[in-house]
Amino acid sequence: MKLAGTATQEENIYIAMGKLNIQPGQVFLDIGCGSGAVSLAASRYTDRIYGIDRRKEAVQMSRGAVPQGQFSCGEAADLLPGLPGVDRCFIGGTRGIDDFLPILLEKARPGCTIVADLARLAVAARLAQLMKEAGIFQELIQIHISRGYELGGDIALRPVNPIFMVIGKC
Repeated sequence: MKLAGTATQEENIYIAMGKLNIQPGQVFLDIGCGSGAVSLAASRYTDRIYGIDRRKEAVQMSRGAVPQGQFSCGEAADLLPGLPGVDRCFIGGTRGIDDFLPILLEKARPGCTIVADLARLAVAARLAQLMKEAGIFQELIQIHISRGYELGGDIALRPVNPIFMVIGKC
C-alpha cells in the first residue's frame, strides 16, 4: 500500500535515531507515523511505542510493522492528552502543529528530545521558531541524499529531495 505524503528515507531514520538517542524503557511517540518505519526503528531501543496518524491506512500499516506499539487514528492535538509522558518524539507530520506542539510540550518529560523530519523549508523555519519561543530549539540541519544508478556503463547519482530536520530538547 502506498500512502500519500513523503515517506521518511531510510538514511533520515538512521540520523533521527542518533539524534533521539532512545534508551530502554523510554516512551517514544511517532506523530504522523505513516508506514511505521520510524516506529519500527525506535522499537529496537524501547518497547514503549506510541503513534498517531490522521489516516486509517497509516495506522493499520504501523500496527503491522510494530504489533506491540499503540497506534491511534486522529488529530495529534486531540489524542496527545490521553498518552503517557513522552521521553522521545519524532514528528513526521506537521499539519496542526500550532495546535499540537503546546500539548506535546506539556506531555514532554524533562530531557525529552523532539526530532521533526520536514520536506518544506517554510515549515522547518516555522517549527524552529516555535521551538525557539518554547526555549527548546537545538538545531536545524539539511540532509541531502543521492542514490546511484546505472548510466552508460558507469554509476551516476540522482539526488533525492533534501530534508530539513529540526531538533529540540526539553
